[in-house]
Amino acid sequence: MNVDKIESVNVKQTILGRILGYGTVTIIGTGGTSEPFTFISKPLDFRKAFQQAQA
Repeated sequence: MNVDKIESVNVKQTILGRILGYGTVTIIGTGGTSEPFTFISKPLDFRKAFQQAQA
């Protein structure tokens, strides 16, 4: 998936994931395609860095 085709980046974390610092990052592209990536370290930092890179 090309970076310019990405519409949003969603993060899901369980309580244990928040404590241990991991979660699932789902990248949603144009046309509704989604790619989930599980057990990502510091998923909120990943989403923040991605959003800054898009700007």
